[in-house]
Amino acid sequence: MDDATFSLIPMLIGLAGGLALFLHGMTMMSNAMRAMAGCRLKSIMAKLAGNRLSALLTGVVITTVVQSSSVTSVIAIGFVSAGILSLGQALAVIMGAAVGSTVTAQIIAFDVSNLAFLLVAVGFGLSMWKARRIPSLLGTVILGLGVLFIGLSMMSGFMAPLRSHPPFLDLMASMSNPLLGILIGAVFTAVVQSSSATLGVIIALASQGLIPLQAGIALVFGANIGTTITGLLATIGQPRSALHAAVGLFGFKLLLVLIWLPLMGLLERIARAVSPSAEGLDLAEQLAYEVPRQVANAHMIVNVTTVLLLLPFTNLLAKLIVRVVGEGKPPEEAAEVAPDLNPLLLDMPPMAIDAARRELLKLGERVGDLLDAAVPAILDGRDAEIEALHADEDHIDRHHASIVGFIEQVLDSERAPDISRSAMNLAEAADYLEAIADLVDREMIPLHQRHAERGTETDPQSRERLHALSEAIRHEFRRALQAVGEENQVLAASVIDAKSHVRELEWSVIDSNSGDAPRLVRPSALERELAESLRRSYSLVRRFVRVGTGLHRAGMEDATARGSLRS
Repeated sequence: MDDATFSLIPMLIGLAGGLALFLHGMTMMSNAMRAMAGCRLKSIMAKLAGNRLSALLTGVVITTVVQSSSVTSVIAIGFVSAGILSLGQALAVIMGAAVGSTVTAQIIAFDVSNLAFLLVAVGFGLSMWKARRIPSLLGTVILGLGVLFIGLSMMSGFMAPLRSHPPFLDLMASMSNPLLGILIGAVFTAVVQSSSATLGVIIALASQGLIPLQAGIALVFGANIGTTITGLLATIGQPRSALHAAVGLFGFKLLLVLIWLPLMGLLERIARAVSPSAEGLDLAEQLAYEVPRQVANAHMIVNVTTVLLLLPFTNLLAKLIVRVVGEGKPPEEAAEVAPDLNPLLLDMPPMAIDAARRELLKLGERVGDLLDAAVPAILDGRDAEIEALHADEDHIDRHHASIVGFIEQVLDSERAPDISRSAMNLAEAADYLEAIADLVDREMIPLHQRHAERGTETDPQSRERLHALSEAIRHEFRRALQAVGEENQVLAASVIDAKSHVRELEWSVIDSNSGDAPRLVRPSALERELAESLRRSYSLVRRFVRVGTGLHRAGMEDATARGSLRS
């Protein structure tokens, strides 16, 4: 071959463009399928508390949906670091992701290049049907599949000149040493951060008859090892438990290669036996027809059999990993402000929203504890306890900032309307919780200090009524937290319905100042101002429960408590 028939730079440009289209098509499919699955992904992950098999199936399903074993593995690592999954469960999910990834390989091994443009046309038409969300998303999936196959066809076409290029043929001949193929596959996968992309390139080479099955299998082994780099990178800045999961991912893939490397001859025979053949064609055409499907089937055989072999030993492997890697130092308190808000969850918005809601409830518990401690301390004049409340309020401020910052990251990217709405509601609910804490720190405590300096005192009867008012508000606050946690709008409406009762208790405090016995002005002012501050805290509770349960959208407040819920 001379320079007229072979030019390296145009071929590399075409290969890069084809790979970019392939990856873009896969990303389109992944994003659209995740959007279609929506919050159902959250319920799928909730089933992980079961046995190894349920965790395995969860990994299979999620990888099939998101079309990326790396994403599933990274999510599992994030769940371990957040304490949602045990290491043993995460290993089962990672194994399920390996099985799920074989679906992608089977899809791209089909030669449907002739249908690619039809898929693009149909998919584009459906995707423009914005009035119907599901058909539009389905159209995006079909469009992404068409783009994927166009990219695959481009890679295959630009590689065709390599059939007679001596340096490349020499490289393929050297693939008789599988270790070289494993190294090339691992490096390429680590660079592009996608084992599916590596499989696409392998199948593109195979569709031109450029590689034999043995070289294809070696490259697949390398892709399995290279894909663990994504998981290892995801542990940067994460707790030691995340490193445990990433090491588990690497260990699983390494064991997969070590088990099957000595059995490559057997694997080749099995792959050929279960794949279609094309006898009678010349060697290059026969390889082009047979090897793509054989590579995809070998990939499936390797992953499924290894998972079946290792699945019973996930807990044992987890203990071994912890012993080898070490448990590490316990995290600093500052890092524990919002442990559920792991950035790795941002790839799965429904789960990110669920994590934000869990942290919102934890923030609410802190605010509730602040209320529980502050009001009695203020009424009884316990200065040492009041002084200690400032540190609690600082902690609440940091917790609030973590939640709002995480939600802003959820909203940074284009999200489904329900995800964006839920995220904004949670951010607003967090603002109301912080406002309650601020009211205690910046209004109630200074009020007490101001009147303490003046020597103001409250009589026992007034303190009793203020205690009753604060206890009622704290009770409704706890019910509001329960309503937001359960997204229970009926309970939320009953919290709002308590307004008349809270008003009566507030007036009982104010009216207690107008008895027959003469009263000093200053105590009356303290009692009236404190009662008003408590009433404002209840108003914030009402706003919190409205937005936290979506009651402000549903219009349920007017339907269930009309007349008694006026602002």
